[in-house]
Amino acid sequence: MKLNRRKLLSLLGVSPVLLAGSPAVAQPTKDNGAERGASSEPTFTALSPKGTPPPVRRYPLAPRVNRLDGKTVYLVDTGFMSADVVIREVGVWFQQNMPGVKVVSRKKAGTYPEPDPKLWAEIKANASATIMAIGHCAGCTPATVTHCVTMEKMGVPSVAVVTRAYYDLAKSTAADRGMPTLRIAYTPHPMWGKTPEETLAVLNGPDPITNVNFMKEVIDGLTLPLTAEDQKSGLFPVPAGPSSFGPETSDNLQRYFMDNQMTDYMPIIIPTEQRVQAMLKGTSHKPDEVVGKASGWTYTVKDVAVNAVMAGCEPSYFPIVLAIASTGQLALGGSTTSFGYAMVINGPIRDTLGMNYSTGALSPFAQPNATIGRAWSLLGKNLGAGSIPGQTYWGGQGNNLNYNNVVIAEDEKNSKWTPFHVQKGFKPEENVVSLFNGWDVRMGHGARGAGAVMPKFDQQISSMFPTLARMFNILVVLDPLTVDGLVEQGYDTKEKLQQWLWTNSTVTAGEYRESFLAHVWIYPRALKGEEPMATWWNAADDVRIPVVPKPDDINLVVAGGQTNAFFQVGNMNYGRSVSIDQWA
Repeated sequence: MKLNRRKLLSLLGVSPVLLAGSPAVAQPTKDNGAERGASSEPTFTALSPKGTPPPVRRYPLAPRVNRLDGKTVYLVDTGFMSADVVIREVGVWFQQNMPGVKVVSRKKAGTYPEPDPKLWAEIKANASATIMAIGHCAGCTPATVTHCVTMEKMGVPSVAVVTRAYYDLAKSTAADRGMPTLRIAYTPHPMWGKTPEETLAVLNGPDPITNVNFMKEVIDGLTLPLTAEDQKSGLFPVPAGPSSFGPETSDNLQRYFMDNQMTDYMPIIIPTEQRVQAMLKGTSHKPDEVVGKASGWTYTVKDVAVNAVMAGCEPSYFPIVLAIASTGQLALGGSTTSFGYAMVINGPIRDTLGMNYSTGALSPFAQPNATIGRAWSLLGKNLGAGSIPGQTYWGGQGNNLNYNNVVIAEDEKNSKWTPFHVQKGFKPEENVVSLFNGWDVRMGHGARGAGAVMPKFDQQISSMFPTLARMFNILVVLDPLTVDGLVEQGYDTKEKLQQWLWTNSTVTAGEYRESFLAHVWIYPRALKGEEPMATWWNAADDVRIPVVPKPDDINLVVAGGQTNAFFQVGNMNYGRSVSIDQWA
């Protein structure tokens, strides 16, 4: 019998949605050695790759109002597309069915997760209750739920509106925020694109999870008295599960790690104590030193070492893996848009480890490139709340980059430009890893003029930029031959090319406003007055504006085998650069 974390927490009397999908338990099922004739097969004890979950602090819900007639209810649009339609039609429903309720509609300022202190103060001062909508994606669902938790802590009864597709995420977020019984009402999915008439019909229909009339559930959520469970408070520890598994055969341990979603579903190196101790020799840091936090979980040097062993890393690679882990930016993020991740490695360590920055630089042709990237994904699987599809991972189609991410060892020797880490303030002799997140990396073969006899690489690269989404910035990977051609065109520094690309890669303000997720990512920032978004958002449709806010949002790195003058463009944000040497 397999006992996962959800079942275990339920048996302990803790909300079973806490830390959804993070398995805690049951030793591997043993094969019958006599039947298989394998009684002499060697056995191993594997160490757990999991970090340590945080204790959960419970908070009581706010006291409910006895009745809503004569009261003021705030309807808050938390930012997802079509949330304004939902909020408007909830207001229409009140006019038609409970005209004695005063309804005030507001749009929260900022992006999904950002609090709106001014609006919160207004609600606290004027509202008897609030309804927030809508949780419709992996970003807006936790945000909507979290804002309702904030309201409850302020003493304002709240109901979060979420589509049925995000039931598990909504419940796990509420539990993680300390209110597992937060009132949540569910609509069908999707709501995006529904007409006002269709939306009102949904409000008058059943909640697809409970089959209770949707608006009755909302009203009950604001008015029904609290139960004893609703009023619980205090700190509740959460068990991390066993520290090791076995002794068992290698095949059984492989299956156990897969069944409990601790791998990328490719064979792993079994993380025995001996192998993990060997990995720990790759750093001077103590095994029990806390390296970082992710999703509230903490993890130590030894926890990271277990995952590095599983990925196939050598001890000499370990400082890079530790540097990545120290940022708390673990791969396998949960957006419905299916994030991908990239890293750029600079410094002498590239040659010391034998990293590939020549032919096939972005392909699996060197152990360090392949296994360091894989380790990053395993860190995302195991050191935080886990990346479980439908529970803590929500990538609609997923992203093939997630297998081992994009690992770029920059070719500093054959490049005529300043290395990337030096641009970020490090010395040439320092070893540095720089992290990116976004969506994809695409070949430049479809660029305008890519087949010209006399190529103009600046124009080719620029022609790719308008196809990128505005939510993320830009990473360009150039073969040294392409850099040579750009230097001949007059771009003897990265900064000169960055400036030209920023000035000459433009879209109209109308196109900018209609770009992917503009209304949920750019518009809220424009409303807050953040520049240049505020100016660009309000510009006339035909005004041309740069594709990114500033020149250094275009990041340039060099790698490739000089077999041809190629480049690739990534829709990627630069995150941060961290020292590898500090983890040696």
